[in-house]
Parts: sequence; structure tokens; C-alpha cells
Amino acid sequence: MATLYVRDLSDDALAELKIRAARERQSLQAYARALLEQEAATPTMADVVARIRDRVTARLSTQEVLADIEAERERS
Repeated sequence: MATLYVRDLSDDALAELKIRAARERQSLQAYARALLEQEAATPTMADVVARIRDRVTARLSTQEVLADIEAERERS
């Protein structure tokens, strides 16, 4: 298990984190650890976009998509 020190955290931010930790009935350390664990487990937007791109099976141009939309509108 690693140790992480946070320097130069503003007094306002620290006070707010303490309040939120207290609301959750957690110590500041437990609250901060949970936040960091959750952040580390959440994929970045770049990762999400990359996964979506990997799953894309159709390769359509913008013009093809717009033409299909227009054709569907004309049918309605």
C-alpha cells in the first residue's frame, strides 16, 4: 500500500472535504481514499472514446449519414 501526501491544498478545499467526510461518517483519510479509488477505477473519456471506436463496425462518411437522414425524413 502506497502513501500519498497532498501539498498546497487550499484551506477551503480541506474544510469542504472534512465536511463531506463527516457527512459520510468517514475519516478524511477514508473519504479521500474512496475518492481516489473511484477516480482510478473510472475510465477516462479518451479510453471510452477509444473503446467505442474499436467497436465501430460501419464506416460511413458524414455525407452518407446525412443522406440517409434526409431520405428517412422524406419517407415520413
